[in-house]
Amino acid sequence: MKRILCVGLLAMMAMAPAYADDVKVTKAWARATAPGQDSASVQLTITSKKDATLIGVASGSAQRGEIHTMVMEGDVMKMRAIESLPLPAKKTVTLGADGNHLMLIGLKNPLKAGRKLPFAITVKFADGKTSVIRILAAIKPLETTGDAGQMQMQPATQPATQPEAAMQHHEHQH
Repeated sequence: MKRILCVGLLAMMAMAPAYADDVKVTKAWARATAPGQDSASVQLTITSKKDATLIGVASGSAQRGEIHTMVMEGDVMKMRAIESLPLPAKKTVTLGADGNHLMLIGLKNPLKAGRKLPFAITVKFADGKTSVIRILAAIKPLETTGDAGQMQMQPATQPATQPEAAMQHHEHQH
C-alpha cells in the first residue's frame, strides 16, 4: 500500500508545475533516447512575474546542460549554445515552439519513456538575485512529435562519441 501511495505521489509531483520565487515552469518533457544517443532536448514553458533571464541548466543525469537556439542558414538548421535567454515579465516563454530549447549533453544513462528526468534551471532576475528551480520532466516515447507548434527533433544519426568542437555547434539538416 505504501508503495502505491509513493508512486502516486511521485506521479502527481511530476505533473505539477514547478515554482520558485516568481517563476512558474510547466509542460516540461523530453523524448526517450535512441540507442547510442548521448544528448537530449528538453522542452518546457516558463513564466516569470518579473523581468528575468534564464542563465543555466543542469542535471545529475548528464555531464552538462546548455541553453540552445536554432536558426536557418540557407537550407541547414543550425543549433547553437547561447549564454542566456530573456524571460520578459508576465510573458510565457515556450522552449521548443520557437527553436529555443534546453540540451542535456553527455547523458549518463538512456532516457526511457514513462520515467521522469530531474533537472534544474537557474534564473537571474533584473535585481541581480538568482533562483534555482528543480523540475521533473516527463520522458515521452521516441516517436513523440510534440504538441502542435512544437519543434520537431529527430534522433541523432551520428556516432555517440562526437569531438568536443562538434558539441559546441550542433548542426542538423531538416
